[in-house]
Amino acid sequence: MFATYEEAMEWIHTRKGMGPKPGIVRMKWLMEKLDHPERKFRSIHIAGTNGKGSNVAYLRSLFMAAGYTVGTFTSPHIVSFNERIGVNGENIPDEDVLEQANILHALYEEISLTDMGPLTEFEVVTAMMFSYFGSHPCDVVLLEVGLGGLYDSTNVAEPDLSLITTIGKDHSNILGDTLAEIAYQKAGIIKQGTPVVIGRLPEDALSVMRDTAEKQAAPLYAFGMDFSISNWHEGSDYHEVFDFASPLGTFENLEIALMGGHQVDNAATALQTFLLFCKKYALNYSETTIKSGLLGTAWPVRMEIVSQEPFVMLDGAHNIPAMEVLTEAVKKKFSDKDITILLAALADKDLEEMGQLIKSIPGSKLHVTSFDFPRAASVKELCERMGVSEAEAYEDWRFAIDDLKAKQSEEGMLLITGSLYFLSEVRHYLLMNKEF
Repeated sequence: MFATYEEAMEWIHTRKGMGPKPGIVRMKWLMEKLDHPERKFRSIHIAGTNGKGSNVAYLRSLFMAAGYTVGTFTSPHIVSFNERIGVNGENIPDEDVLEQANILHALYEEISLTDMGPLTEFEVVTAMMFSYFGSHPCDVVLLEVGLGGLYDSTNVAEPDLSLITTIGKDHSNILGDTLAEIAYQKAGIIKQGTPVVIGRLPEDALSVMRDTAEKQAAPLYAFGMDFSISNWHEGSDYHEVFDFASPLGTFENLEIALMGGHQVDNAATALQTFLLFCKKYALNYSETTIKSGLLGTAWPVRMEIVSQEPFVMLDGAHNIPAMEVLTEAVKKKFSDKDITILLAALADKDLEEMGQLIKSIPGSKLHVTSFDFPRAASVKELCERMGVSEAEAYEDWRFAIDDLKAKQSEEGMLLITGSLYFLSEVRHYLLMNKEF
């Protein structure tokens, strides 16, 4: 038994070195032992290469604006571990983490003696989440997949709706080399008879979704066919404005503060999911609550401007699809700025192509750095694989930020990007320890 939150966290994090264990056999065993908490609350299960966190944020804001209580499960955390499990945007309290860790520790000891073997960190945290929401009622719980879908720890869920945001190449060593193979893994969250909402997908990925949904007799609602956007344009303060059309409702001049065309897609996909869920359970909402919910949505390190003077923006473009949408948005919105880029990434990413993409921003200057994380690429590796001279590299990312901020012109912009784990540390450093 753990006496303190700190002891519980130390135990949870010592599971980290075990790496992923594909499959949900251990999770099914845990759910049985915990008296099936996954069946005790309504949920929406969310998978996709990118956009999962943003869809969670939009959905949470939409439900809260309409007056409902919303639970969330997300990863990785940006500032605090506790934000992985939240209710109405408030992190799970330390005492509840401690309580759930003690419940899971006893089961961890038991399962470790079986052929199934010990649990990973993500399995422990996922089981804690199911146990917590099984005893803390919410109107809806938003469950973000950790990796893939079919074999992800969250896939013991019995959701009321499934949502698949985007499909792109990432984690190919685990999920497959082609979009169809990756789509098959993501489509694993589609359950028998459970409606599924699909974001903007390439045709070969969409085909896999259609086939899976048909086999599961799951009604499918696809972006561009069953719901759509139009009249997308830029509003004030870099906001995006668009119209939304669906048989469930038509809304004009919807406004979001999260930047980029991909966020318009995310907002539309989340709105379709929200409308479906509300129809299924006869929940009340209005055009006013929808507009305020979308406009009020915030999500850290997604083209997040953390300072105007100097102008600093954070974005967790941690893979090729995310880097593509970042570079496209920056070219469109910030063509008037002198852009300095600081990047740190994981070594198992396609660093060569990521480097080509980020360096395609006109007038930009790329600098690289590293951070303390087991899979982080070294400065030397980033220089070699991204074609960056050692003169533009920094061994210490904190010094890099301070140095690049100090050198920034009035027309300048410092864009810090790459791994979400890196951006988590950067955001904490800038917002908690600095003048802005």
